[in-house]
Amino acid sequence: MRRTAILMAMALTVLSMTGCSVEQDPSDIGEIQEGVDYFIFENAGISLPLTSFKTLNPLFIDNLSYYHFSKLIFEGLFEYDENLQPVPRLASTYTISEDGRTVEVYLRTDVLWHNGEPLDSEDVVFTVQAMKQSGEDSLYGKLVRSGAIEGDMNILSARALSENRVEITFREPTGNNLDMLTFPIIPDEIGNEALKVEDYSPIGTGPYRFVDHVKFKEVHLESNPQFREGEPQISYITGRIYDDRDLILTAFETGKLDMAPTIGVDWDKYEHNERIAIYEYVSGDHEVLSFNNQMEMFSLEGSELLRQAILYAIDRQSIIDKVYLQHGTQVDTPIHPSSYLASSEADMYGYNVERAESLLSSAGYADIDADGVLEDGQGNSLRIELLVNPLADLRLKAAEMIRTNLQEVGIQVDIAYPQGGTAEEIQENMENLLLEGEYHAALLQWGQSTIPSFEGFLGTGSPENLAHFSDENMDLILSEIATTWDENSKVRIFNSFQEYFVEKIPYGSLLFRNKALLVDSDITGPLQPTYYNLYNGLEDCYLTMSTN
Repeated sequence: MRRTAILMAMALTVLSMTGCSVEQDPSDIGEIQEGVDYFIFENAGISLPLTSFKTLNPLFIDNLSYYHFSKLIFEGLFEYDENLQPVPRLASTYTISEDGRTVEVYLRTDVLWHNGEPLDSEDVVFTVQAMKQSGEDSLYGKLVRSGAIEGDMNILSARALSENRVEITFREPTGNNLDMLTFPIIPDEIGNEALKVEDYSPIGTGPYRFVDHVKFKEVHLESNPQFREGEPQISYITGRIYDDRDLILTAFETGKLDMAPTIGVDWDKYEHNERIAIYEYVSGDHEVLSFNNQMEMFSLEGSELLRQAILYAIDRQSIIDKVYLQHGTQVDTPIHPSSYLASSEADMYGYNVERAESLLSSAGYADIDADGVLEDGQGNSLRIELLVNPLADLRLKAAEMIRTNLQEVGIQVDIAYPQGGTAEEIQENMENLLLEGEYHAALLQWGQSTIPSFEGFLGTGSPENLAHFSDENMDLILSEIATTWDENSKVRIFNSFQEYFVEKIPYGSLLFRNKALLVDSDITGPLQPTYYNLYNGLEDCYLTMSTN
């Protein structure tokens, strides 16, 4: 699409790339320098995908595509860096009180709202007050309520100390205090408009400012000339609204969009398409083998030897290569592999059949009747039912490979499926089996938040603890994680968590799935998509055209 538009521009015609017709003249094409094989195309735009959403108000976001899109408009006090560590964004510096309950934030003094007004501490206070009244179902509403008493927020209050200093108090000491300050800040001058859902007009501080919204069709943005880091080179962005991800991918393939997230794992088919650049990243989708710790084989003293043997016996790299087409990242713990909290010392379960067999022997299993299947001390065959959703194609293929791996070390595996005639019935029945503990082991996907919190996943009695794992030492570690805010102490306790996790193996951590953003190759620059910010770095990108 854009390549055609550029040729039109060279013919001094009209470019229409973002829904806003822009009259072109030769000055729109940057000067061609000797020895350079491309030039920068100025005063042009791109189109990004959206699915249907209910509001442009960032405090009520419940749509993932708009969540990523909105980061071009709005900014938080903090944002995540490439190591998943919250770093100042609208904040310049900060201090945390000795009890970990209060964060004093010093705001940047070079930030202007899109209407030209300066950012101040009253805007932060206003945003916190508005969030207290916003819905609990929004993405940011969940962020600031994570782990809190039902109906409450972790943030107790915010008050202005001066024009550029604000004090934010938390209900209790929390290890995720800076993570919770990544929500978008909105200006206090909008008043009651802050809680408006319909016809909300966004005003932010980000690199792009809102122009208009054609309902159910498009959202138009333009570059912010007052952005403190310089006006973006890409002048216009159109968010085009589609019914689903399949239509988005089709629109990208036919040139109607300039970027699109991939579906599935077969994006290598675009590798030789010169129009398409592929940006791969580690997603937050964590594939796990859940052991039902209520079952006798996984609950007896020393049963961690069986779980450890299972992990050694599974050739996860082969699963990544053959099932996920090399688009996965092997892990031994639930810590995201990009996180600064991830410890390389916790990576210990490489594929090792001999080690698996040795552990099984140490656990008291032997092939007494020489039939190829191990038995315990009472002569019971070591047999595991592996529960899988039959509609999850990749997980089903992984289950078949796991069955083959485990049978090679003497563990009989039967793949089991939840009953149901429709996808909804199958999913509901699977959830019931997991919640009621009526399974041996199960292949699951856990969608991980950017906040490193594992109390729901592992805490004794938590309804999200589908492994039904109960361990006092783990509960103490999780409690310390929840309240440790000092960075040095935080790294220490997370190291302890990972060491204990790989010892006890409440879940078999298999891999994090990789995903990719497909991008028109004319977009050049430091684009670094992540699962928490798909368009990370877009404000520093520009459009180019080859001179060859």
